[in-house]
Amino acid sequence: MPQYKLVYFDGRGRAELARLLFAASGTKYEDHRIEKEQWPALKQKVPFGVLPVLEVDGKQYSQSGAVERYLAKEFGMMGCNNLEAFKIDEAYENIRDLCQALLGQLFETNKEEKAKKLQKIKEDLMPKTLKWFTNQLKENCTCGFLVGKKLSLADVAFFCLFNNVISMGHGKALDEAPTVKEHHTRIGNNAAIKKWVQTRPKTDW
Repeated sequence: MPQYKLVYFDGRGRAELARLLFAASGTKYEDHRIEKEQWPALKQKVPFGVLPVLEVDGKQYSQSGAVERYLAKEFGMMGCNNLEAFKIDEAYENIRDLCQALLGQLFETNKEEKAKKLQKIKEDLMPKTLKWFTNQLKENCTCGFLVGKKLSLADVAFFCLFNNVISMGHGKALDEAPTVKEHHTRIGNNAAIKKWVQTRPKTDW
């Protein structure tokens, strides 16, 4: 088993999905959290000067999406065949699209642009995303997962995304998509994921 070390700030942010994958798979790793004051010195030493960084047996790798896909493959969470892997990737990319839109709106400084981005999320992107996931869940309804018959990257990323949706004040949207809301609750009740969420360090973001 490789020795894993995940390096990120003391927050959930772009590292939380990786942490959830470690938790769901029961894989040991070092959750190395740095303070903002440490970042300028560390920035010169990590690939592309960005976090998170995953160390595998001491070698550093970057890019959160690549890290998440790698871990999912290592932990048997990328489906049972290429078609399932394709479907998981499709769900994962839809999740990342909504995440990017939410972050773009959150950090927009121009008031008019911020309002426009929020309107687009509420009236376009959020309803389309919820509808897509509702259809996926109904299509795979007998299994209790987004793809296939076991927990995958798609489910864990889905759970992580909608935790962010709720924490960013968009939780009411889930009330209009009961199938999605039920699946969020189901994945949150996974014993390993539930334990991590209950015991992880308390942070603002």
